[in-house]
Amino acid sequence: MLFYRYSYFSNQNDFEFYLKLSLSVIIASLIIIFGLVGILLAGIQYTRIQQLNTAHSQQAQMAQFIRSVATAQKASLKTVAVNTTSLQQNMVVRVGHQNYQVIFDNNFTSYQLQKAQLISQDITYQD
Repeated sequence: MLFYRYSYFSNQNDFEFYLKLSLSVIIASLIIIFGLVGILLAGIQYTRIQQLNTAHSQQAQMAQFIRSVATAQKASLKTVAVNTTSLQQNMVVRVGHQNYQVIFDNNFTSYQLQKAQLISQDITYQD
């Protein structure tokens, strides 16, 4: 039969227990951190995808708008330019050498063109 003296209990080394506990806490913390980083990266990617979808949609809307203006003004697509990359109230569209202010309805489904004069004639084009 095995007996334990007082010294066994008073000198018991809890180092191994605390080491295991510490390692468990560290590993659990790392797993949580990696999980949170993964969720953060997934969120960033989702935001980028949403931004790309929005940009693509705006480009499609602008292309349709430019085609509509060219048809209405009986002008070539090459002669139509706009001063913004997305549909906006009061944007300026240039057809040849004529400038127009664009006024949209509330739903951006129809528009009116009003002749406009540019203050600065310093114009550059982006293809």
